[in-house]
Amino acid sequence: MTTAQRTRPGPLELFRVFFRIGLTSFGMAILHNIRSIPVQRGWLSRAEIDEGLGLVQLYPGAIMVDLVAYIGYRVARITGALAAAAGFVGPSLALMLALSWLYETYGAAPGVASLVVGVDALVVGVVASVAVDFARQHSNGQAEALLGLAAFAVGVAGADLLLAVFAGLIIGALVLRSNPVEGAGVADGPSLDRARLARSLVPGLVVIAGVFVAALGSGMLSALVLDMAKIGTIAFGNGSTILPILQQDVVESRHWLSLPVFGVAIGLGQITPGPFLITAAFVGYHVAGFWGGVLATVAIFAPSVAMTTIAAEIYPYLRRHAWVKGAIAGVMAVFVGLLATVVLSLGRQVLPVPAALVLAAAAFVAVRVFKLTLIVVFGAGIVAWAACLALGL
Repeated sequence: MTTAQRTRPGPLELFRVFFRIGLTSFGMAILHNIRSIPVQRGWLSRAEIDEGLGLVQLYPGAIMVDLVAYIGYRVARITGALAAAAGFVGPSLALMLALSWLYETYGAAPGVASLVVGVDALVVGVVASVAVDFARQHSNGQAEALLGLAAFAVGVAGADLLLAVFAGLIIGALVLRSNPVEGAGVADGPSLDRARLARSLVPGLVVIAGVFVAALGSGMLSALVLDMAKIGTIAFGNGSTILPILQQDVVESRHWLSLPVFGVAIGLGQITPGPFLITAAFVGYHVAGFWGGVLATVAIFAPSVAMTTIAAEIYPYLRRHAWVKGAIAGVMAVFVGLLATVVLSLGRQVLPVPAALVLAAAAFVAVRVFKLTLIVVFGAGIVAWAACLALGL
């Protein structure tokens, strides 16, 4: 596809297209639509989008949101990145705020607490499946397996999980280095456009200013923004890999949510379309109402979107360094162990209920063996659990 053959949509068109993707896409269909629809519309080639998919795995943040921002940036620079990301996140944010209100309003009603046990059981089965997938992908070598086991031990001990992440980053950069791109010296290739690079820094400066303002405050909203921005700045991977950091912060450190309620937040994040990390909106709503949900969402996604505008400019240089891929391999190996701690923590909640254990196992099999979509697994699972409660099982 040549430059002359491409169409160049404006920010409004980017917002509209990615709003529809965010409203209608679940699970792996999200990645399929993000990769295919821009190609169908003549915005970018498949190779360019796949290069962006590789790029967004090299720094922290939610991968799908960052890939959307990357496409928007390549098409219409900063305004395109912001419009595309806002359109993609917007539908799931609205749905999560509505579901959060329903839970806050009716969560204490008779029978709801028992229903929550079933939701947590489904979450255990689904997250266990995700953990197995990550183990297969990121624990192939001895060093990766040892990093995962060490991270699991750190999580079980209740230590700061950020230390495990940074240790994985450093050890991966030193031990898991891959060969640099053949024939690519750091000085090779076109020179950076300094003016464009300077403009790409603007979103990052806005994020820094927002965090600085939050740091000057002392209320719950300020603490919420600071914590979500911290998580969005240091946690690699997708929503599933960021879960352990989020759980330790909001459940164990801040005590904003109990573990069963956090399980509900995960479940709602699974069944809503769009990015799975929209779970942050539930946390924010639970802590500080409507604006808490909105600000928590912005704070957890904004840092990596800002990184994307910068990374899209410097990627041809960044990808040449062997230590970069090694560092990411180390972090992803660590997250295998951290995901296992999430399964263990949530599993303890359903362990005393035999029927809930059966439901968790059924969810695991449904996802791994029968490849059912999450909306089907959660829908059927909740109906089955409600039937068990009605029958007194």
